[in-house]
Parts: sequence; C-alpha cells; structure tokens
Amino acid sequence: MNLISTGAVRLHQMTIRQGDPDANTRTILALMARARADGVRVAVFPELALSGFMAGQDWLDGSCLRACERGLARIVEASQGVAVVLGTVAAYRGRLVGAAVAAEDGLRVTPDESPLPFVPKLLTPQNRFDGASGFLCAGAVAAMEGVALHTLFSPFKLGGMSVAAWCGQALPRGYDPARQGAGLLLCLDTRPYTRDRPLGGPPAADGVPAACCCGTGVADTGKTLFVLAGGTQARWPDGRIGHAPLLHEAVLDFAARPPDEAVARTDHAAPRKVIEVLEHACRLQLARLGLSRVIVGASGGIDSALTAALYSRVAGPENLLLVNMPSRHNSSTTISLARRLAVNLGCYYTEVPIQESVELTRRQIDACVCERPGGKKRELSLSDFAVENVQARDRSGRVLSALASAFGGVFTCNANKSECTVGYGTMYGDIAGFFAALADLWKVEVWELARCYNAEVFGGEIIPQGSIEIVPSAELSPAQNVDEGKGDPLVYAWHDRLFAAWTERPVPATVEELARGYSECTVGELTGYPGDLRALFPDEASFRGDLTRMWQLYNGLARAKRLQAPPVLSLKSRTFGFDLGAAQLPILNEFV
Repeated sequence: MNLISTGAVRLHQMTIRQGDPDANTRTILALMARARADGVRVAVFPELALSGFMAGQDWLDGSCLRACERGLARIVEASQGVAVVLGTVAAYRGRLVGAAVAAEDGLRVTPDESPLPFVPKLLTPQNRFDGASGFLCAGAVAAMEGVALHTLFSPFKLGGMSVAAWCGQALPRGYDPARQGAGLLLCLDTRPYTRDRPLGGPPAADGVPAACCCGTGVADTGKTLFVLAGGTQARWPDGRIGHAPLLHEAVLDFAARPPDEAVARTDHAAPRKVIEVLEHACRLQLARLGLSRVIVGASGGIDSALTAALYSRVAGPENLLLVNMPSRHNSSTTISLARRLAVNLGCYYTEVPIQESVELTRRQIDACVCERPGGKKRELSLSDFAVENVQARDRSGRVLSALASAFGGVFTCNANKSECTVGYGTMYGDIAGFFAALADLWKVEVWELARCYNAEVFGGEIIPQGSIEIVPSAELSPAQNVDEGKGDPLVYAWHDRLFAAWTERPVPATVEELARGYSECTVGELTGYPGDLRALFPDEASFRGDLTRMWQLYNGLARAKRLQAPPVLSLKSRTFGFDLGAAQLPILNEFV
C-alpha cells in the first residue's frame, strides 16, 4: 500500500520575511490552521521558514535565534490535529545548525536512529549560507555525537507515515532513505533564483513519493539582494510531477493520486522569466524601503532604456521620471531616443543640459594653484579624459540627486555586469544610485531582455528599436560619436564570454591558458564563444594584448568600483564579487 494514502500532505511555498521570526511564525500558524480544517495530515514548510535567508553576522547577538525558538515552541504546541515539518536554525552545543524539525500532537518528533530532535543540514560548498558565523554541518554534528552520519537522516513516524526530511538538496553520499524504510521523502529548500543553474527538485526514489518544499520572498546580505525562487515540486511514484509557480506564494497538495493537470514547469532561464524576477525583486525592494518614485537617467542607450521599462511596470509611469542630461558630445539621435522612450512609457520626462556646469568645473580646477610650506606651488588642470569623468559625476552627483529630492524619490544605477567587470563606469558618477538591478546581467543579456520586453511584455515597440541597435557609447568625447559609429571599446559578444570565464565559472579560466588557447584553438571551449576569434584578433599578439589589458582592468581600479557600487540584484550563482568573496579575489597564475 502506498503509505501516503493515509492522508494528504500539503506543501506550503510561503513568503519568508527575512529576520522576522515572529511574522513568519504567525504565517505558519495560520497556514497550519487552514490545513487542519481541510483535513491535511502533514503541513510542510520550507528551509529557514522561521528566520529567512540571513547573513552569518546577523546571528551573532542571539536575538533572532531566541525568536526562532519561541516561534518553534508555538508551532509544536499547535501541531494538534495536523503534523508539521519545517526548516529552522537550531542551537547545538553553543553553535548554530540549519535544521529540519518535525512535530505532531504537540510533541517534537525525533528521527528513529538519531540522538537529536532535528535533522542537521549537510552543508556543501554550494549552499554554505553561514558565512563566517560558525554554522556546523551535519558531518561535524555526527562526529561530536559519535554516530554514523546517515543515522542523523533516518526516517521518523509522522502522520501515519514513515518520513525522511532534511534541509537542502544534499544527502550523505551513498545514503538512500527509501532503502531505510521511508515511505515519503521531504526535501526542504530555500534558494535564491539563479539563471545559470536549474532549480533543484525532489529526489528520485523508486516507488516512493518525494517532494521539495521551497520558500519565496527576497533576502539581502547588505550589498546583494536575492530573490527566493520557490520552485516547490512533488514527484509521484508513477513519474508524474506537480509544480508550484516560481516566485509566488502557493500550496501544493501531495495526495495519493497525482493531479491530472499539473502546473507546467516554467523555463527558469527564459528571458520572460528573468524579467519577472527583475520586476518582482524591484517591486519588493521599493516596498521594503518605503519608496514609490524613481528617477532614471535616460541616455537613449539600451541600459537606461531597459531600466526605465522595468520601473515603468514596477512603480507605474506616474511615479517614474526620465531625465536626459546632454553635454556637447551627446547626439540628437540619442536625445530623441530618450524622448521617444518616455512618450512610449507614458512617464514624466525632462532635459537638464550639463555643458555649462562641466565647463565651470573645468575653469575652476584649471585655475587652482596648490601651495606647500616654503612657497612651493603646483598648478592643476583637467585632461580631456578627466573631463569625461566630470560629466558622469555631474549627471549623478548633481543633477540626478537633486532631481530625486525634488521629485520625492531615488535614482537608479543602470550599470551592467560587463561594465562592472572592467570598471567602465565613473566612481561617484554612473556607478551610483539606490539599486543596481542590471548589474548581474551581461550586455548581451540586456539586449536580449529589451527585445523580450517589446515582444512578450509590451506587445509592441516600447523600447525604441534605435536604442537596441545603436552602437553602445558613453558619449563623453568626440571619440564616442554614435552618429559616426563610434562607441565602447568592448566587443560584447566576445568580452562578455571572456569575463564570464573569469567570474562565473566554478574554476575560473586563467589568463595563461586563454593566451595559450589562441594557438591551440581552445578558446571557444574555455569561454563558450561561438564566433571566429581570428576575425576579431588576426594574430596572437593582438589577442594577448587585449587579454592582458582586460585582465589588468579587472584586477585594477575596477575592484574598488565594484565594492563601492550600490546594492546589486543577484541573478547568477556567482553574483559579481559583492558578497561572494571568491568572485572578487584575483585569479592566481597571472599572465606575464
């Protein structure tokens, strides 16, 4: 007999509020009451359902842990008439452990062979959410208890079933709970959305139903905002799978018979889904900060156009102001594209020329005379290159910040991941703003999402096609004249692949092997670049020259710029260095 036939199991894909165990406890208790009224036997909740996905340092004062313990006690007491399984953080010998906890009839339920009242998480390099806070993994706990690791994951009786439950995707190597008699497998997971890595699902076990219960919401570690993806799934022995929708709260009943019409699985990496994640994150971020009005510096280019399209849907056109800030280097082409975008979106628009203020700054600096004791003097002047940075800082530090105050809102950072990699942005200038929604998107992905917005979201050309097709350019000098086809020095189809090989691969490509790969024709394998590299670099010397230059930029001032950038929305498993130190550290084996 299928053991799950004795009663229904309900998977709750709940929105988890970061660092607010009291609110999460109230949510769980309300959902348990509803499940009890519906005749559900076992109510299942995600990993970290009480605390949320938190940075390690947030645990140090112990207040959140105490709140989790209070909430868990209330949940255990409420497990009369409905059993419960949830993920939390438990105290163990003065340390912290990510844990799966079960209760029924007002009592904690202990795994059959385990000496512990919880199942500790088996931390792996991919899911170490603990940072430097000293969380223990299951292996360490087993060693401290003097028991075999697999005993901590043994099944337990719950709701008339033999259940194996744990947090995260990983189980001890070689351990199969189904072979230990488990009639239901429950994986509790809460992981950030990542475009480059498929979402996990329930484990496959012959003849045994399995489920993965996940949470939704947002979490941050100060510099990085994560969207908790959801992705709750149920797998029946006949192979059929039920899915809860990504990102949103949902319940999935896991009964003896699978549903005739399961929710179709969403392609998590599709451009339309990435847009949904972007909008969801920005909407929640504005709400968390108590903000409603947004200003976007609209250059007429693609990054600001995509940002404007995003916030027109998140904040509404009535709360969105686009501002074009031309200098003498800005073309009528890009100015007209910015105006057209505002008309298409139905939002506010204005123009604030900056040439006069830039010239004032240049005159003031050129007139500066610096003196040292003893009468030594030094005259200063701004180079043409320095004036490029003056323009960028004038736009953000002066115009956008002042407009944000006048409009009663905040201004955005429009930087993409390509620019952040090599520092193609001005510190305190265009690398400024309240939030960097695009900073984990390569330039080629920005174009991809812009086309998707027009085709699948707006159903027409809202983002002007000219903004998509125009050569990318900062328009800060005559050398960047878009009407003459001049622009950024990056070939994005190639450089995005190169930068990803440095920053997003589990084992980064070294400059040495890339340089060697030109003559060995292995660069395509190392980077995934599908084009003809020799069309860009006709000889090895030109390739090495570009490679060396980009490497030096990546590990030079760009590092400081990345660290000083606004909070970033994470869309990849290796969000660019802001809180994941491994992505920020220099790669060994430098090219000489």
